[in-house]
Amino acid sequence: MFIQNNINSMNALNNLNVNETALTSSIQKLSSGFRLNRAGDDAAGLSIANSLRNNGIGLMQAQQNASQAGSLLQIADGATQTISSILDRMKQLATESASSNVTDTDRAKINAEFTQLYAEIDRTVGSTVYQGSQLLNGSFGVTDAGTGTAKTNVAFSGLSVAGADVNTTYTIAKVDGTHLKLSNATSSQTITTAATGAQTLNFDKMGISFSFTGDPTAAISGTGGGLDTATIITAATTSAAFRVGSGATADSNNLISVSLGDLRASSSTGLNLSGVSVDTNANATAALASIAAAVSTVNTVIGSLGAAENRINYASTNVASLYQNVSAAESVIRDTNMAQEYTNFSKLQILQQAGTAMLAQANSSQQSVLKLFQ
Repeated sequence: MFIQNNINSMNALNNLNVNETALTSSIQKLSSGFRLNRAGDDAAGLSIANSLRNNGIGLMQAQQNASQAGSLLQIADGATQTISSILDRMKQLATESASSNVTDTDRAKINAEFTQLYAEIDRTVGSTVYQGSQLLNGSFGVTDAGTGTAKTNVAFSGLSVAGADVNTTYTIAKVDGTHLKLSNATSSQTITTAATGAQTLNFDKMGISFSFTGDPTAAISGTGGGLDTATIITAATTSAAFRVGSGATADSNNLISVSLGDLRASSSTGLNLSGVSVDTNANATAALASIAAAVSTVNTVIGSLGAAENRINYASTNVASLYQNVSAAESVIRDTNMAQEYTNFSKLQILQQAGTAMLAQANSSQQSVLKLFQ
């Protein structure tokens, strides 16, 4: 019998400390709902869970982005439908005015409404805004001219622009006294210029801008003005792109790019209805062709909008599914199985009580030594 070292008491104390630590951890898991509360619980698991949580946060915001993109497109869609209805009415008025059963007096009244409808199209476009961005004036999701690399090697006959980043041959032509047309092998754009004076012209959809030292149309005709070749610029593309993925890359897996057209009635690159009237039979007949072209332009935008809306909706559904699955994967690693942990907690409680009792018994057992002195 020994009294200097109570080995049984030491064993009971060690086991009691181990059970106390395990019980504390179990209480922490049950109270927080998390299986992983610190790195020591499962270092590898916590690392994986944190990566999944980070991905989930990105996916949650991507889903919000998709919802907001859908709202933006719905605003543009509503305005486009309104413009389409206005064009229907303009077509009706032009058809009425192009008939000989209508007098010139009647045509003046018809033209008054026609003019107001023309103005209403531009007002509708001007008021179709989302967070300060114009949606239908041709600036949303198109090439942003005015930035890029200056070019000096310009051959004015045909306006050949050469260089490392531009190797397309452009042709510039005078349409009339206030319109110039720039074209290449695949596309073209006509813009309105000031009648006289030095000015910079931005062919935004073509990605080109350049300056004239004098009247541009005179320069095109070879009768005056001049091209300031140092200012011809290749534009940087700034397409509207909605991020619907949480990946780091700016590619089609994470971005949906949308470009909305120009629906201004006054724009030569839009509906091109400037100067169209129905005040005479001849003008009304000509107006029918212009309106038909405008309707085709609107229908193109409607088709693009519909396709974009459907794609955004599918992307939103897919991102929601991804977020759900990523959250589920994280939950398997991070969250506490409450039923299982409570079973463990009950066991540890019993062990703690038993350990405390055995420690008391081990401490009291040494008292039997005193009987040797009686």
